[in-house]
Amino acid sequence: MKHIPVRLGPLALLLTVVAICMTVLGLLTFSTARADLAMAQKLAASTQQRYELEAEGQAFLQEAAEAAGKEFVTKATGGVSYKIYGFTQEALSALGMEKDENGVYWKELGHDSQTLRIGLDFADAADHEEKGFTVVCWQFSREWQAPEEIGGLWAGE
Repeated sequence: MKHIPVRLGPLALLLTVVAICMTVLGLLTFSTARADLAMAQKLAASTQQRYELEAEGQAFLQEAAEAAGKEFVTKATGGVSYKIYGFTQEALSALGMEKDENGVYWKELGHDSQTLRIGLDFADAADHEEKGFTVVCWQFSREWQAPEEIGGLWAGE
């Protein structure tokens, strides 16, 4: 029997290149997944803070309505109004609200770097059936933070 030699050089080279490519792709996948996990955790913490502020703001509005001893009414348009009778300046200051030059009362609630600013307008509510207030501002804001260093990139300094 005649023996035919098998050339393993090109095949071994091809398998080596494929193995190196698969290793590099595996490392890239792992590092991307780790970065995605870190971003998801930051987003989850931020969202949790925002929902806590939302709940705290809703509790404040309920407290404002209860301070006057009046009923809570949600309008069909999605706006929120409260029927309030005899809401005094003392009751407003007890709630920690400040009045601006336009007659809007403001309350700020905050956790860490996030803030919820609530504006209540008593003059606008006069258009409704009874005396009350209307929520004119429900604004979330966040303190700006400088971005963290990104993998040793040149900062331009």
